[in-house]
Amino acid sequence: MKTLKQLALATAVLAVPFMAQAELKAVDDTALATVTGQGGISISGSFNGTIGSLVYTDGDLGGGSLRMETVAFTGFNIPDTAPVIVDVVENESGTRQLQISLPAITGQLSVGAIKIGNTSAASIGSLAVNDMNMAGSTVKVWGH
Repeated sequence: MKTLKQLALATAVLAVPFMAQAELKAVDDTALATVTGQGGISISGSFNGTIGSLVYTDGDLGGGSLRMETVAFTGFNIPDTAPVIVDVVENESGTRQLQISLPAITGQLSVGAIKIGNTSAASIGSLAVNDMNMAGSTVKVWGH
């Protein structure tokens, strides 16, 4: 009886692929013209952040430093309607490349204090980068 149950189970398992097959139908050119496919990925979002400090230290014996404090980037928005597009493309010589196309990425970058020397030094000013736009930029990556 146990062998009969095992045989029935094995038969059922083997029959499943045949029951799951879909019927194939021919598609004429008119119907095929409406079919589209897509490859690659798209990235959108809103990016904000802060960095406590960026410090550059000169490697000379005197070893001065430049310190930028309270670095912030705000309003970097990439809308769904114009995302970063990542795709695989082929160049003229047939090399496949990863292509990253940048849309109009807007936003602001600010540095609250710029100091020369140690952390207790007085700030010599601040920095702001406004209305940055990277539209139309393309980065390609490939191995060789």
